[in-house]
Amino acid sequence: MYALDYAIPIVHLGPMTADYASIPLDRSDPRHGEAMVPLDAFGIAFQSHHARGDGGNWPYHRAVPGARKDVWLRRTVAEMLLRVNRRLKPFGAETVVLDGYRTMQCQHGMWDFFLADAGRRMPEATPEERYELALESAVDPNRFDADDPTTWPVHATGAAVDLTLRDPETHERFDLGGRFEDINPLSAAHYYETELAAGRIAPDHPHLWNRRLLHWAMTMEGFQNDPIVFWHYDWGSQLYVQVRKELGLEAPAAAWYGFIDEPPPR
Repeated sequence: MYALDYAIPIVHLGPMTADYASIPLDRSDPRHGEAMVPLDAFGIAFQSHHARGDGGNWPYHRAVPGARKDVWLRRTVAEMLLRVNRRLKPFGAETVVLDGYRTMQCQHGMWDFFLADAGRRMPEATPEERYELALESAVDPNRFDADDPTTWPVHATGAAVDLTLRDPETHERFDLGGRFEDINPLSAAHYYETELAAGRIAPDHPHLWNRRLLHWAMTMEGFQNDPIVFWHYDWGSQLYVQVRKELGLEAPAAAWYGFIDEPPPR
């Protein structure tokens, strides 16, 4: 496998989506107003998961209303991904981005899907119970206020990225042992580390090493993984600050990236 002396830390944190919105925003930070850039202009591979119309985007199996086929991120975040790909090149890998900046219309489309799905899964449940189930998969956008940082979905900042790995030549995606957006114990970044520690997998298990490779490359460039899912990373967002505080890592007092308006159609 990979000649890489690295393991993903085993941490036990609950979902932090209810907590990160309380992290303050430093509007005086010079990075605060940084523009977004389209990833195709940087040569970074992407496939907008929510915009797919071929049925291959579980669990929607159709394009989510409001999803864009192009993917945008803050300029510095995109530049960081370029450096990630340089780190990955000797290992025959590169990143492929599945989601970056997310429009509020797309956030509404996702929320409506998961709320309806909760009704199908729990037909006898109360509206409150269905609401709580939907919250496990998506942020409720109905409270959104562009002037209120406590209401911002993290993907509306352009500083959150969902991604996986692929072969740069064949474009075949690496198997990281979990399905994108399927949040369960298997989705935790350290899941295969716990399996290894328990003796249930061998030290050369490919899912273990593929997750390690992604985590190592992203972390070395300054990204922070949300430990409950192996595919999500942040830099400079409220969630970035919150996760680092929860993990006892050095963390800034405030985020520098906040909500940013959708870029114009291209």
